[in-house]
Amino acid sequence: MQNFWLLLGLLLSREAFTRVSYLPANESDVAMALSQIINGLRPRPLAILALPSFSLMSACCENDQGIQVDDFIQRLHRLYYKSVIFNNTELFFQHIEANLQGAIECVSLILDEPKELSDRIQERRLAHRLSLFIFYWGARWPPKASAMSFEEPMRAVVITRPRQKAFRIYYNQAKPTSDGELRLVNWYDGDNLGLQRTPLLPPAGSVYANFEGRIFRVPVFHSPPWFWVSYGQNSSDSGEAEGSSEASGELSNELGDNLECNEVRVTGGRDHRLLMLLAEHMNFRFEYIEAPGRTQGSLKSDDAKESNESFTGGIGLLQSRMADFFLGDVGLSWERHKAIEFSFFTLADSGAFATHAPRRLNEALAIMRPFKQDIWPYLILTIVFSGPIFYGIIAMPYIWRRRQVSMDVEQLGELCIYMAYIKEITPCVLKLKRRRVPSAPRMPEQLFEKCIWFTLRLFLKQSCQELYHGYRAKFLTIVYWIAATYVLADVYSAQLTSQFARPAHEAPINTLQRLQSAMIRDGYRLYVEKESSSLEMLENGTELFRQLYALMRQQQRDGHQGFLIDSVEAGIKLIADGGENKAVLGGRETLYFNIQQYGAKNFQLSQKLYTRYSAVAVQIGCPFLDSLNDVLIHLFEGGILDKMTTAEYTAQSRQMTKDQAQQSKELAAAESAKANSNAKSSEAPAQELNQDSEIISALNLRMLQGAFIALGVGSVAAASMLLLELLFRWLPLARALRLSFHRCMRRWRRLKRSVRLFTVRILAPKLG
Repeated sequence: MQNFWLLLGLLLSREAFTRVSYLPANESDVAMALSQIINGLRPRPLAILALPSFSLMSACCENDQGIQVDDFIQRLHRLYYKSVIFNNTELFFQHIEANLQGAIECVSLILDEPKELSDRIQERRLAHRLSLFIFYWGARWPPKASAMSFEEPMRAVVITRPRQKAFRIYYNQAKPTSDGELRLVNWYDGDNLGLQRTPLLPPAGSVYANFEGRIFRVPVFHSPPWFWVSYGQNSSDSGEAEGSSEASGELSNELGDNLECNEVRVTGGRDHRLLMLLAEHMNFRFEYIEAPGRTQGSLKSDDAKESNESFTGGIGLLQSRMADFFLGDVGLSWERHKAIEFSFFTLADSGAFATHAPRRLNEALAIMRPFKQDIWPYLILTIVFSGPIFYGIIAMPYIWRRRQVSMDVEQLGELCIYMAYIKEITPCVLKLKRRRVPSAPRMPEQLFEKCIWFTLRLFLKQSCQELYHGYRAKFLTIVYWIAATYVLADVYSAQLTSQFARPAHEAPINTLQRLQSAMIRDGYRLYVEKESSSLEMLENGTELFRQLYALMRQQQRDGHQGFLIDSVEAGIKLIADGGENKAVLGGRETLYFNIQQYGAKNFQLSQKLYTRYSAVAVQIGCPFLDSLNDVLIHLFEGGILDKMTTAEYTAQSRQMTKDQAQQSKELAAAESAKANSNAKSSEAPAQELNQDSEIISALNLRMLQGAFIALGVGSVAAASMLLLELLFRWLPLARALRLSFHRCMRRWRRLKRSVRLFTVRILAPKLG
């Protein structure tokens, strides 16, 4: 008796009904029910997987296994639905992959148990919000949640048949929770009105409009102004939800022992406020977890052609389905699109780079800056050739009128008389009165030197006398004077005065071409945030980006990529600490915000290099992406996203103002405690530090040092020329003096010899 009750209990159990899944029935009832259920979905195409090893036939029709499927397909075609049937699982999966690559919604009817196929679908990453898998194998009850779970993002529908002409539809995404439990959403009764409600499944927009307190895990790292994060050790912060320490502990176990679990405390940021607004609007909670490596993430493999590409950082958590959201200036790229999906953009940004502010140029060369470098050669050539041209204008008439006059030829009007011939044929000497032949005009002496000095004095606005009285020379003198006075002197004086009043700065580095030339010529070093979209732009870019990346690779030492920095803020700090030969590439908004922290006057922001969008990153096939996009679009159209960004900038500027006020108070207190002598000495270096920040300043001798340097160079050149001239003139005199000196020395030696001999002659007899 006990065995009988045990056998009866096994037969009546839910698991027994699941295994014993076939009842005698007419195949037309199943075909009619499935066609009406598919009609409730209103799909475009329908893919059917009917394996040869599985039969949907009941006991009364087991001789013909193809009748029921054929009847079902005929009924679908009567409803004007296209269908394709597969008896090979691999071809079926390839069909779904092709639809997903083309972003085509695909509905699949699988006439088999989902136990093995669901695992293969997850392995091949076919679970997507665009793919709906309908399983029917004639079961009375759906599989238990403990035995099988359809986790997100897989959309699964299980059709059961508890009795004849009655079918129940179970759906795993009927609730916004992510437990994957099947819930009854509809049913079909062949004896009544057919399908209970239309459409067959609840729309995702209504299901995920309210998450009912669901908890999401969000990777985060310190990246102002998007997230302000402070780190601790061996604990975790929840953001908006409790129990995050347990979740972070589980996450660290999943990722391995190499990942340290640090406390993440978010104190503010634009994207933090956006996430709080989304949580309030869509009724969910979130917990922050630390992104591995505190980066967005990049490809682990260098070969971009591999199909199983994996990412690091926060994107890697999304790819491995260990996180749900990822915010914080996450840029869109083609490589990332293959691993994750993006929502409607939260920031329309552009790429840019930041360098130090243009420095003041050397004031000693201020006298050379009124004219550009390409003008000075033409100006010098004009001054150099003005003297020879003036000489040619004066000397040309003398050259034209120069003629040879013979002494034996006399001119009598137009007649030319040869006196030598007349004297030869005349027997007597004629005594004629000798006529005076007028001499040709002579060219002034040293005319070329005088023309050179005349033009130099004229261009230098020095006093000079008129060199020649000819009208051609006067006309050319007037032209030179107008050019020297109104074109050169006035323009030069005006430009020089304006540059003295507003000191000139070097040309800003605000384009990629200037940055490239600065890296080659001046040794600038370009830095970029590691595992960021800006680094991907350099690695995968063309033309200038490829050339810049090659130059950056040359900067690495001993195989270490020294051009990678932890964050944009760290790069801005490098420039602020005095690294004047450094540049940082990143998003323009991120650079602008970090520049405001250290003082905008100390930095130069480049032009917009390329368009760059940031969005919320989610898992591939995320089922609630459409609901999230609807909320983000409303926030964007209402101007709330821009207002949140502006509010973050305003809050930061207020904080900077408070800090500056506090620093000024401390400085005032310190100065008041010092003596007057110490106060005077401390004001001098402060003025020197603020010289670069002054836009307009008064004239002083330091600005005019170039004129004194030019005067000194001219004086040294004049003294050198004078010494050379004296040297060349004193060479003959030096020779004469040398000869006179040698002559005097010889006479002196003779005199001494004579005196010595005379003395010996006188004193020798006496000494005798």
